[in-house]
Amino acid sequence: MTSSTVPFPSAPKGYGFHPTDEELINHFLKLKMMGGYDHEVAIIAEVNVCNSEPWELPGLSEIQSNDTVWYFFSPRNYKYSNRKQAKRTTKAGYWKLTGNDRIIRVLSTGEEIAKKKSLVFYKGRVPNIVRTNWIMHEYNPTFNFHNQKDFVLCKLKKNSDDKLTCEEGGSSSNMASDFPNNVTEEDHLEAFLGVDGGYYN
Repeated sequence: MTSSTVPFPSAPKGYGFHPTDEELINHFLKLKMMGGYDHEVAIIAEVNVCNSEPWELPGLSEIQSNDTVWYFFSPRNYKYSNRKQAKRTTKAGYWKLTGNDRIIRVLSTGEEIAKKKSLVFYKGRVPNIVRTNWIMHEYNPTFNFHNQKDFVLCKLKKNSDDKLTCEEGGSSSNMASDFPNNVTEEDHLEAFLGVDGGYYN
């Protein structure tokens, strides 16, 4: 946690930071990538999310509150310098993609501004891995401009239900029973993380 941490515990009850996907991309991430707008984006910490374990990240957030959602700007991590293959491993485990990418568009124009990836953290290494209750949305911008800085925006959440454990290539405990008929794991994550409107409400 930095010295500029936003003291949300002293804010009025019911007050929180809940930007929409469009606001996260078109305001916060765009200004961060442009540079020179530190004050406007200071509420979101710049953290390399793969340099820490998910349970360590909440302590690095600029927002310390009773909310169980945390936001970070993270530099892009690549496995190889000559290929844009994302690196999502930590010392304790790795972030695994789940479901399909979702397109984020400007509501008023339909313009595509980002792709949103959903990830679940697995502890350990294959074949001895355990699925944890840490989930994350990673927002990858699809716009480009001159001299932009290379960041993604990460939205971290800890699921209160930690019953999901499995081995790579195996099955978890009745995975299908965890989601209603016709509801995918991606839909579950989307609903759990939420997309409430307004920066602060």
